[in-house]
Amino acid sequence: MINISHILKRAWHTLWNYRVLWIFGFLLALTSGSGGNNGGGGSHGNGGPSQDSPRDFHAIVPDDAPGWVHELNDWANQTVFPMFTHPEQHISTFVTIGIILLVVILIIALLTALVRYPAETAVIRMVDEYETSGNKVGFRQGWKMGWNRTAFRLWLIDLVLSLPVIALLLIMLGAGVLVYISISSTFQVTNTAGIVTAIGLGFLSLFLIIVFGLLIGVVRNFFKRVAVLENTGVKETLRNGWGMFKRNWKSVGLVWIVMIGIGIGFGIVAVIAFVLLVPAYLLLILPAGLVAAIPALIAYAITSLFAAGPLAWIIAALAAIPFFFAIVFAPLQVVNGWYLIYESNVWTLAYREIKVLETRPSSPEPDPVPALPEQ
Repeated sequence: MINISHILKRAWHTLWNYRVLWIFGFLLALTSGSGGNNGGGGSHGNGGPSQDSPRDFHAIVPDDAPGWVHELNDWANQTVFPMFTHPEQHISTFVTIGIILLVVILIIALLTALVRYPAETAVIRMVDEYETSGNKVGFRQGWKMGWNRTAFRLWLIDLVLSLPVIALLLIMLGAGVLVYISISSTFQVTNTAGIVTAIGLGFLSLFLIIVFGLLIGVVRNFFKRVAVLENTGVKETLRNGWGMFKRNWKSVGLVWIVMIGIGIGFGIVAVIAFVLLVPAYLLLILPAGLVAAIPALIAYAITSLFAAGPLAWIIAALAAIPFFFAIVFAPLQVVNGWYLIYESNVWTLAYREIKVLETRPSSPEPDPVPALPEQ
């Protein structure tokens, strides 16, 4: 069994004595899937025939409102509001919006992957070398340690691991759509038994998604370190990492449980840090606005070539928002980066110790005591 207390202390020592890792932690905090734009709903069900009339939308704007407010209201009446009152007439518009959103999401995912996976690879290799030889490297050399094919392999490993979850999500989505169509429309797609089966299939898929998500979250830590420290291909990495997990599931489970507790503690600390860092957020509003103005102006210049009016300003604002909040909340991301580095250090040290335990020859059994001759 691994020495978990030694691993936790050593990971903390490495975090505070290897300061260049903080830069990589900040990059990981910005690109590790921390997102969550909440979609605000808002159904205004007042009833009545006037709901189908775009003029009602203009009634919420006072006559003494600024000119740009009236301009925005007129644009919404002519462009946005009709899409919701008569959606069947704007199918092509919805398809275009969906394609644009998909392209934007893919571009953002590509840009974040080009930062996240090299940073992950660099942190694992830098900590491993520090534990082996005591050598520390600068940011440039550390980035070179991460910018290679191994980072691409980590992306492929994540893609392979996500395929079962994606398949289950599609099954759950399909079951939900089937049930919704059968219940909400006069056209019955399936009978009652089929609806019950679809609901059961949806709940089963949800349960398996949770189980697979937890399992993948644990074994991925070993897959990453096998790929990075042993320089193996995707197939060999999955095989070796799974074998190591099965042979040492007690030690892995111990690390996982301890990290859950540490993660809960960090969540409490993060809430406190969020409040304490409010003055820093206020100081960064002006620099964040200046930085965000650059992508906003670029987006406005491009959008104004084929669109005019409020649409260009809306797209410019959407382009500026991520940069603005990234700068404003940079101090909090530094704190998040510390935790991500500490977590990575714990798993790297646990992997190294498990490798040592597996390669260490078992202690030879003592020679049997010779029996005394009978008297």
